[in-house]
Amino acid sequence: MRTRSHVPATLLTLFVLAAAAAALSGCSTSVSTAPVPNTVTASGAGTVQAAPDEATMSFGVSKNSPDAKTLLADTNKAAEKIVAALKKAGVEDKDIQTQNVAFYPQTTFLNGKTKVTGYEASIGVTVKVRDLTKLGEIISAGNDAGANNVNGPSFAIAEDSPFTAKAIDKAVANARRNAEAMAKAADKTVGDVLSISDSTASQVVPYADFRTLGSATADSKAVAINPGQLDVSSSVVVVFELK
Repeated sequence: MRTRSHVPATLLTLFVLAAAAAALSGCSTSVSTAPVPNTVTASGAGTVQAAPDEATMSFGVSKNSPDAKTLLADTNKAAEKIVAALKKAGVEDKDIQTQNVAFYPQTTFLNGKTKVTGYEASIGVTVKVRDLTKLGEIISAGNDAGANNVNGPSFAIAEDSPFTAKAIDKAVANARRNAEAMAKAADKTVGDVLSISDSTASQVVPYADFRTLGSATADSKAVAINPGQLDVSSSVVVVFELK
């Protein structure tokens, strides 16, 4: 005859509670009591100057004709003549880009009707000049070749990373000075940097406009170029610890 053993209810309850506690022992929730630091946020700006080492020019040619069939071809030939002159003046083929090809009718409104009076076509050529000592010669070469719309130069720095880094240094120092002024007003002091974000970094590009030079600048020696200097600027936002 088999006998059954019975576990007392109280002992069984204790066993269940112990098992539940063991299961929960691997999951814990902790609440950090570390103080959140007081902070001060300040913006700063910095600028350094540097001489440009390249420039962009745009040369365009436009023609009018009552004959639509030959106009675009004639305009293209004129643009090819400009490109050939620019290459002869020292611009590399990789630095020449055709842009803004346009062809449209010229109209007038007469006796309640729109009448086509002729056609206009235009082609633009943009060039990058890497040797600024040749810039004046290149401008005159494009104009002498028949460009009747000349725009530029737009100066730039080919590799501005070193100057940008210096501008950022100045911007962060400026932000610290601003933070210290605010902290002093609140009878506090500035501690460590907690975060930095760079909001802007850019070149301020001077621009000269040589639109519609026409035949007045036929002498290539007449175009004088003064590249001057560019402003390389940076703006930052810095969060400091406030003590």
